[in-house]
Amino acid sequence: MGSIGAMNGRGFFRIPLLVSFLVVAWQPIDGVAQQRDGQHDFDWEIGTWKTHLKLRVRPLTGSNEWVEYEGTTVVRKIWDGRANLVELEVEGPAGRIEGLSLRLYNPESRQWSLNFASSSGGTMFVPTIGEFRQGRGEFYNQETLDGRAILVRFVISDVTRDSARFEQSFSDDGGKTWEANWIAEDVRIEAPASAVDLPPDLAQAVKDYDQAQFNNDIPELKRLVSDDYVLVNSDTTVEDKQKVLADHSLPGFKIDPYVVEQPVEKMWGDAAVIGGLAHLGWTQDGKHQTRRVRIAHVWAKRNGRWQITYTQVTRAPQ
Repeated sequence: MGSIGAMNGRGFFRIPLLVSFLVVAWQPIDGVAQQRDGQHDFDWEIGTWKTHLKLRVRPLTGSNEWVEYEGTTVVRKIWDGRANLVELEVEGPAGRIEGLSLRLYNPESRQWSLNFASSSGGTMFVPTIGEFRQGRGEFYNQETLDGRAILVRFVISDVTRDSARFEQSFSDDGGKTWEANWIAEDVRIEAPASAVDLPPDLAQAVKDYDQAQFNNDIPELKRLVSDDYVLVNSDTTVEDKQKVLADHSLPGFKIDPYVVEQPVEKMWGDAAVIGGLAHLGWTQDGKHQTRRVRIAHVWAKRNGRWQITYTQVTRAPQ
């Protein structure tokens, strides 16, 4: 049972992000896609989370008996995001679980290793290794269970601004079939200390805008930006909302989840500026591309409704 929780992660991102707009402004240099840099893949997870955990009691035996736990998970950034430390504490009728996970980024392979230990064992288990692709993290290793060799898969999915899902599965047939044995669902309790409290209606608008970008939902993006919206990109050209959104719906476009570093959130009554430094990644026409940019959105409340009126995008040192 040692591998249970060995891949236990937690998740989310902060601040509204730019999707179709940036892709219009910046195309790949000489048509060559850049290899993805994943060293900030877990930055969105920093903070405190409420955790609901379901644990299968006897994996790969045909049993469907589960036990449930409630508790918290705290994630702390190390080495400017190239590593992080996860502390899990949950309790339930079956007892208490205290877990510690050290995640380390390998800049050569561009993959992460997830290294788990429990307070009952005091040693690290075999790490699971993998990466994020289009917002979904998959990590694998090989272990033994009751003397049999098995494969272990850990998946991080359904990541939103305030929630995420973590599922560990075992396979004893070489990966043909998988049986889940560890399912954790997290809801954010506390964001990093740099965040400020936004009024509920603006916080919801920001959340909707985030989700619309990740879904490339052009009708929703149109709803969330004002009629006089302008975008100023790094080449100092100005595009109005209708041109950008109507002409560049970008079929097949997919943005990666990412975090905004050095976040800025300021309020002045019915106006707000939200933004920061972003490591932006997206896939278009089968090619993955990355940029490091500074983004600032100006939100304004008009007739009781929050909308983005202006976006400034500036290239940052790569």
